[in-house]
Amino acid sequence: MKKDEELYMAYMLGSQESLDELFKRYNKRMFNYALRLLDNRADAEDVVGEFFYKITFNKDAYKEQAKFSTWAYTVARNLCLDRLRQRKKIVFFWTKRSNDSQDYQQWDIADDSKNPSERVEDSEVASIVKAAVNRLNGLQKEAIILREYQKLSYDQISEVLSVSKSKVKILIFRARKKLGKTLLPLIKEVQNV
Repeated sequence: MKKDEELYMAYMLGSQESLDELFKRYNKRMFNYALRLLDNRADAEDVVGEFFYKITFNKDAYKEQAKFSTWAYTVARNLCLDRLRQRKKIVFFWTKRSNDSQDYQQWDIADDSKNPSERVEDSEVASIVKAAVNRLNGLQKEAIILREYQKLSYDQISEVLSVSKSKVKILIFRARKKLGKTLLPLIKEVQNV
């Protein structure tokens, strides 16, 4: 079986089969990663599409300085962060304060609309775990998702998040500690059933 890096280089030399194989290897991984970060199926699908567009039409983007998987997760992370920034844009509404007054009052309403076709979690426990992970702060959430769900090494996570390996270990330790506190009552409840 060829390594990802070999497949990408073969694609750069014209092998469509190599790109097809990369698609098979990374389509589901990138979707799951984006879905966990964005918590929105439509946005996750868009990120996957943008990811494959980038690797297909921007062939010079990948440099063999890092593993292909590390580079891929870095690209996907940046696309997810762009989506999250877009969501936080504020919508402004202006209303008159009174019938007589010509000055206006501004209302800031965060644009946090959800796609109505979002999938509901299959089990109650999974949705509680998901909610607990979503409550983690940004880097802790990303580190735990990359480690526990995407199975990346500490070195790879360090490269994707652009932090030191020791920082990754701290992030994951703290995330697990917070998750433990949040989920301990659930675990005890399940054990008593």
